Amino acid sequence: AVVSTQSTGFAGALTGLLLSGYLFDHFGRKRTAILGIAIAVTAVFLGTFCHNYHFLLTLRFFLGVGRYMTSTGVFILTMELVPANFRNLVNGWAALLWALGYPLAAGIGYFIPNWNYMFLAASLCYLLTSFHIFFLIESPRYFLVKNEVESAKAAFQALARMNDLEINWDKVKISDVGKAQVRQQSVEQQLKDLLAYPSLLIETCITMGIWAFVAMFYYGFNFGWSGIIPDLYVGYLMAAVGEGLAYVLQIPLISWLGRRRAMMFMFAGAAACYLVAMPNVQLGNGWTLESVSCLVGIVFVSGAFSGIYLWTGEIAPTTHRGLVFSASSSCARVGSFIGPFIFNNLAQETHKTVPLAILAAVALICGAGSFMLVETADRDIAVSARDVKERRKKHKYKI
Repeated sequence: AVVSTQSTGFAGALTGLLLSGYLFDHFGRKRTAILGIAIAVTAVFLGTFCHNYHFLLTLRFFLGVGRYMTSTGVFILTMELVPANFRNLVNGWAALLWALGYPLAAGIGYFIPNWNYMFLAASLCYLLTSFHIFFLIESPRYFLVKNEVESAKAAFQALARMNDLEINWDKVKISDVGKAQVRQQSVEQQLKDLLAYPSLLIETCITMGIWAFVAMFYYGFNFGWSGIIPDLYVGYLMAAVGEGLAYVLQIPLISWLGRRRAMMFMFAGAAACYLVAMPNVQLGNGWTLESVSCLVGIVFVSGAFSGIYLWTGEIAPTTHRGLVFSASSSCARVGSFIGPFIFNNLAQETHKTVPLAILAAVALICGAGSFMLVETADRDIAVSARDVKERRKKHKYKI
């Protein structure tokens, strides 16, 4: 039953991401996020009246649809509104809030034993923690690629008022105007751009692969602790601490090394942990070398999980950001299916070293993929595929 509900939620997430890939780039980041809120809050609220397993699966599906539409839309909007030198800090803070959601959910479950009322409380929490989205400013970058210059100026004016800035907008010239005016924003044009600009296609494919593998690591750990840690509750508690620690430490790490080298470092660390976990070494009280290594490994994996969000937001051009984010996150949903299978099933059919060896090899492949991508730290976000091509010309293949 647990597997069915989780699988249904992932299926809903995949559906929502495929749908929102179009909506983000054509309907707007903010409006798509608000649509996701409406779907998710309604689905959770209806759980208050749910007494049927198939109805529960339906609600889980629509929760998956709405939740990922909201979270992905808000993240894209955040990356486009936050100045370049603050993106790393804001990304780390957002990831830490993600981790803090686990004890909040556990608290709701602990203090509200009736599961129908649990749904009611969760729907109220979801609405209250998402209410600020209604007051966010739509991204001026989105308006510019839609050739809506006046709407972009209105968004800039709203941002100026928020910061108490007095600006004479009649004398302001928006530098990015014209970069996307030769194209019409449509799915057909986005696909043509991928074929016309190999740099954009290659970077998108590498990013999608990294998302799939990072999700495989992350959800493999989260659904596999029962087979790794002797005490399940202690394991999840220590994993939560490790995850929170990763989100805090990644901020100075990325600031110091940059996006590219930091991701390579985290994948190398994850691969090392998988390799160290292979020998069958007993440490006492049910703990093994594998247990300890995997708890250290979750720090590297969680850091990579948050880091790829930040990096994708900066690698993808504005004209394709919604498409690239949704396609990459969709690949992550596929990886999230595969990860628990590798952790929980493959070792039983073969040998415990087989899945660990596979994961170590895949982590090294992700590191190689990171080596192929460009550094984006504190740089302007690309507007169009042409910008990606020009950016790629300046890239140097060195660590």
